[in-house]
Amino acid sequence: MDEADISLQAYDKLHSSIPSIGFLSRKKRIKAYLKITAMAQDMIDEQEISEEQAIFLLSILARKSSPFQKAAMMTALNLAKIDKKLFSAVGFKYANELRCSLQLLPVDDNQTLSS
Repeated sequence: MDEADISLQAYDKLHSSIPSIGFLSRKKRIKAYLKITAMAQDMIDEQEISEEQAIFLLSILARKSSPFQKAAMMTALNLAKIDKKLFSAVGFKYANELRCSLQLLPVDDNQTLSS
């Protein structure tokens, strides 16, 4: 199986696992983001995909899936208020990169507060 097929399988797995984000529910949106990024981190840990591929897949997912886009945006906007321990490494990195793309300051590891 080539890299494109592996990435497509990983994308399908992530896309089909997006939970309900509710209607303007901050908590559900952040939980959905944490779930999907934890799955991506598991794929990295199991060496199914690289971190670079995971970031790329999350960015595609944010463009193709409105619920994930809303979840990622809510998480990025509230990143400084969420305990860093809740995030997978790739989840924190992607949320920080999304903050930068919105011209917001990145959040350092030691700036996060306990929820």
